[in-house]
Amino acid sequence: MIAIVDSFAWIEFLAGSAKEAQVREVIAGSEVVVTPDVVLAEVARKLFRDGVGRSVVRRKVADISTLSQVTPISLEIAVGVHDADLELRANAKSKGLSNPGLSDAVIFSTARVLHGTVLTGDPHFRGFPETTWLGS
Repeated sequence: MIAIVDSFAWIEFLAGSAKEAQVREVIAGSEVVVTPDVVLAEVARKLFRDGVGRSVVRRKVADISTLSQVTPISLEIAVGVHDADLELRANAKSKGLSNPGLSDAVIFSTARVLHGTVLTGDPHFRGFPETTWLGS
């Protein structure tokens, strides 16, 4: 299995939340663990917003880079973002959620291009076969 770890999952993992064990289990059981590069930026932004200092943010983002393969946005992923965005928006609308962001579409497209599943608890991804859901 190829696990595409999104920002939600990494933040839960780094915070040592109740979902950390599930994230660890999926990472340990995956053949390949991938983090889209945009996820590094999202995680860093979240940590800074939470008041985490620069050296700790740098270390935590480096930890993600050690635990997974950081994948840049390739041409194929970029082209796939359009379809991923349309599907995520339709799903969000049907569930009464706000529109997903560009990074969600990048993560979803990455999962499709690499034939992996998104490890997440973000409701924008719930219900898709390309999703490994965290929590209940």
